[in-house]
Amino acid sequence: MAGLSAVAAFSLAVPQAVAGEAAAAQSLSCKKHVGGKTGWVECKGKGQWRTISICDFEQDRTSEWYKQNGGTKRKAVLKCWWDLADIKIEKR
Repeated sequence: MAGLSAVAAFSLAVPQAVAGEAAAAQSLSCKKHVGGKTGWVECKGKGQWRTISICDFEQDRTSEWYKQNGGTKRKAVLKCWWDLADIKIEKR
């Protein structure tokens, strides 16, 4: 029986950790600018984020994860050879 209660306690802790990550991602407010072959993303708040350059006629390009503890951070997205169709922002 003792092993069973330990499993139950662990399974209850997992949703709390996920909820904490979701709350951190929600504290970020981001905007993007797409222009020609490149663009930028600006995020305000606290959390981690990265960009994915959605390129026409070539493979999409994913940046590293950026971590910020407040304030505003602007990053240029990875440049496309042809055209930048859109920018996707992932938060965690």
